[in-house]
Amino acid sequence: MLIRLALALALVLTASCNATPTPFTSLPTPAPSAPSTSTGLPKPFEPPKWVKTAPGIPLTVGPDWQGAGWDGGLLLAAGVNSHDFELFTSKDGHDWRASAPVRMIPLDFFRGRVVAGYGAAGYLVGWTSQGPTVWRTEDGERGETIPLQLGDLKVRSPLDLSVTIAAGPRGVIVVGSDTFTPPHYHGVYVWYSPDGRSFGGLARVPGRVDEEPSSAVVQATPNCFLLGNGTMLLSSEDGVHWQDITTGMPRTRGIVHVSGNSSTVVVFTSHWPSDPPEEPLAWYRHDGTWRPAPMDPGRLPDAGVVPVDQRRVNAVRNWGTGFIAIGNTQGDEGTEIAGMVWYSADGSSWTRMPVRDNGFDTALRLLDIAISRQKAVLVGSPSYRSENLLTLTWQADAPPNP
Repeated sequence: MLIRLALALALVLTASCNATPTPFTSLPTPAPSAPSTSTGLPKPFEPPKWVKTAPGIPLTVGPDWQGAGWDGGLLLAAGVNSHDFELFTSKDGHDWRASAPVRMIPLDFFRGRVVAGYGAAGYLVGWTSQGPTVWRTEDGERGETIPLQLGDLKVRSPLDLSVTIAAGPRGVIVVGSDTFTPPHYHGVYVWYSPDGRSFGGLARVPGRVDEEPSSAVVQATPNCFLLGNGTMLLSSEDGVHWQDITTGMPRTRGIVHVSGNSSTVVVFTSHWPSDPPEEPLAWYRHDGTWRPAPMDPGRLPDAGVVPVDQRRVNAVRNWGTGFIAIGNTQGDEGTEIAGMVWYSADGSSWTRMPVRDNGFDTALRLLDIAISRQKAVLVGSPSYRSENLLTLTWQADAPPNP
């Protein structure tokens, strides 16, 4: 069954990330102003050439991968099963070695992000004998474990909780939600650390009781944290006080990916089944006005030029002053297979990079992107035509962060 993802929505935060933090509240929508003829946003940068590097990690370790980078290196986490996952680390994105932190069980690997990185450290979140725990490392091999305080939350096993972690210039945040149906709580649980070394107590951020919450989506931007919970989008400067910035967003089934820079937030959402496939895939908001932001489908004879409902986005990240999105074609059996990469300088439109020129046509899926200093690494799984069941990786020079 096709998972239709309408890659939608980008909104410009002119005040949300820069305003003085206030307690969680649903904020009124400001009156829209007339469209600006000049956005004042940076000019598009020249996209990099992605270089395919030698594979080295057997795919039998796990079918899905998550990656993160920090100044000291890169982490790749693979979900083996519901009881275990493997962690690999690299200094340069070429040579990978298995890392062996304390015994940790995944907290619903497939619904949340288990790795993050920023500045001096990388992070892994999982379950130990002490309950939900963050592992912090500066070299990818040695580290310290930091248990998360549960307070009055009754969580008895890793099957009861889904978590996701994000790290950025304002600290590290872990967001959890329970996995029960119906949910015990429609909101999310938040643990925040300003330095990644110790986390405060459990906090609760309420969600909408009239909808079934989906997995929480979290991103750390230069100015704030972004949190997608179901159809709600929240922002926080300090990881403690949250503002609802959802009002005015077009209709959505749920937020799938978020990212942001100092002026813009990009949000990707699930597609309504009733929406026609020619609906715009992305939107951006400037001066209080929503505008469609087209996503380039590519041009024949390049590979991977497929209809809207056969494209999937798997990850979205900051990319210098702009954004990068990665994904793949996703169609019925017998349809074309290829990885895809888009970039956007300001959120107003997305340009697809050539597939064959970068070797993305050898990938079944592009799964994640990790950035360490000025080196960016893509990780993917090989197509059915591959003789070696090994991960695929690409490298490029990442544009400098603002």
